[in-house]
Amino acid sequence: MAFTHSPAMFGLFSKHAFLWILSAGLIVTFGFFAMLPAADIAVSRLFFDQGTCGDILLCGGFPGASSPALAALRSIFYPAPYIIFFGILLFNAAVFYKHKISQWRDFGVAATIFASIAIGPGLLVNLMLKEYVQRSRPRDVLLFGGDFPFVPVGQLEGFCATNCSFVSGEASIAPFMVLSVLLFPKPWQKPALWVLLPASFAMALLRVVVGAHYISDVILGYGLSLLVFSILALAVTYFSGRGQLINQKSA
Repeated sequence: MAFTHSPAMFGLFSKHAFLWILSAGLIVTFGFFAMLPAADIAVSRLFFDQGTCGDILLCGGFPGASSPALAALRSIFYPAPYIIFFGILLFNAAVFYKHKISQWRDFGVAATIFASIAIGPGLLVNLMLKEYVQRSRPRDVLLFGGDFPFVPVGQLEGFCATNCSFVSGEASIAPFMVLSVLLFPKPWQKPALWVLLPASFAMALLRVVVGAHYISDVILGYGLSLLVFSILALAVTYFSGRGQLINQKSA
């Protein structure tokens, strides 16, 4: 089986305009929450049930964190991006094997998605940002009944030792529900997108509802993965184009 790809298979993700708009959006979002940290607090407060413990302490919690329904929903969402991605890979492999098709045009897309998962959620988010940016989760700060001061976006030092709040790991993996649609057969792509796009957003926003992350953690984590994929898609398109040009000249 020969492995090829068409740049068009990346859709808007391999467009320079998309990359620049997304980059600008992430910078603006980071700046907004850095300058107005109260916005993070206000959104989290929507899901916080406040109580009082004597005259000084603030207590309470995030009801969503103890909801069996939301816990069940998270148990579905958490593995979903991986199941969808590897499931569609197996489906494509079975189709090509059965029909003995000589070329897999989506190989570049599949490889780019896999690399994006490794670099985005894997390396940048879980091994770097969540370990070295010491932002405490909402449920752990004094404002929401915890023990530590609130740490805004943009501040590296805080009170969290490991697996911290910035950015959301689950929000960073959620986009791959949508990106995997690029590997679906063409007639399935739009129906799948109608289902998986809302599910992807819900997976990310659920982390705010249960007090595990601020809305800035979610938006920036989600956008970071899209940014990594877009950069890799542009790189694959560029080097593939150069390779085809060299082959044409040598022929």
